[in-house]
Amino acid sequence: MIRPRHVGAALAAAAALAGAAATAGAQDPGQTATVFTFEGRGWGHGIGLSQYGARGRALAGWSAGRILRHYYRGTSLTKRPGRSVRILLSSGRRSAVVSSGRPWRAVGARTNGRRVTPLPAGVAHRLRARRDGRLVLQRGRRTVAVFTGKVRLQARGRGGVMAWGPRRPESDRRYRGALQAVPSDGGLDLVNVVGLEGYLKGVVPREMPASWGDDAFAALVSQAVAARSYALATMTPTATYDVFDDDRSQVYGGVAAEDRRTSRAVDATRGRVLTYDGEVITAFFFSTSGGRTEDVQNVFRSSAPKPYLVSVPDPFDRLSPYHSWPDPPSFTAAGLGRALGVGGPVAQVTVLRRGDSPRVREARVTTRSGGQTVMTGTEIRSALGLRDTWFTVRERVVPAARAARLVGR
Repeated sequence: MIRPRHVGAALAAAAALAGAAATAGAQDPGQTATVFTFEGRGWGHGIGLSQYGARGRALAGWSAGRILRHYYRGTSLTKRPGRSVRILLSSGRRSAVVSSGRPWRAVGARTNGRRVTPLPAGVAHRLRARRDGRLVLQRGRRTVAVFTGKVRLQARGRGGVMAWGPRRPESDRRYRGALQAVPSDGGLDLVNVVGLEGYLKGVVPREMPASWGDDAFAALVSQAVAARSYALATMTPTATYDVFDDDRSQVYGGVAAEDRRTSRAVDATRGRVLTYDGEVITAFFFSTSGGRTEDVQNVFRSSAPKPYLVSVPDPFDRLSPYHSWPDPPSFTAAGLGRALGVGGPVAQVTVLRRGDSPRVREARVTTRSGGQTVMTGTEIRSALGLRDTWFTVRERVVPAARAARLVGR
């Protein structure tokens, strides 16, 4: 993402829900309707480094080390050796078109016993999966090579770049290192194999605006260390890849995402990670804290408490446009009931437990028929497309026409 961890899809879901609620809440003039407004703070899960908070601290003169020590308590900066990362770019494809601006080659076992297939610069080739698990490399209609298993595609020389696309190589799908095609269930998985530092140069500008480097370089440096730590701590190698290229891991844009400012932050921190008791930490980060971060176990119920992921004050976060939500979403009773899946119009939402921030840990939703459902704050956030779990619910009875306007914003 170009912006800090803002979930645009969640906003789209909220808009769709609001539109549905507006239709359901339309009543005759003179009638009234109950409207539930969710007023809140922050954007993201609330754990670890607040990106807007880091920016605020950098603008106030804090160093990257001081910023990291604030958000990840008790950690140490440690240097770890480099390694390669396998990033899943696409899965289950029938084919992909690949090329490079330099001479390149395909390396993999062939039916004729050869392993290296030289290929010319600037000439696109289609790699097609066969149902028997073999991969066919074609130039136009001519078959160039048939591989009996996975194949590695790499430009010659240092700094070479490979490009791919569904129909033709695309400028925003260019990657350093190699592309590796792996047969998978009658199709192929396409994986970028690149050094960790090269991977981070395509991650940091997708997770924090590179423009922040113009006046708050320490924020970019903090992000680079957090991203490197998070990558190493969360790799779960499978047969074909270590991480995803989206927010299931970290958002990765390859060469097209790179920016000199974020690349400088990566280079300035080469190999540096955060550790606690000698282990690389899961350095969670997110956009906006609303003024305070949260204990990890209060957000992720399956997580044990972590001494380095605890709630800390974050007043510097106030410069975020989402420190307090500028556009709190509203729902009619019926629309809210449908969105939450509680079986009828909602009569009341009661917060049962809050965290330290205070994000909602649990709330009870009562319907007009008397049914009660206890939900976590995370479940409510997901169902309604809220930015965060830091919210309060304001209930109002208003004229029906006004209710339609409120939920339709």
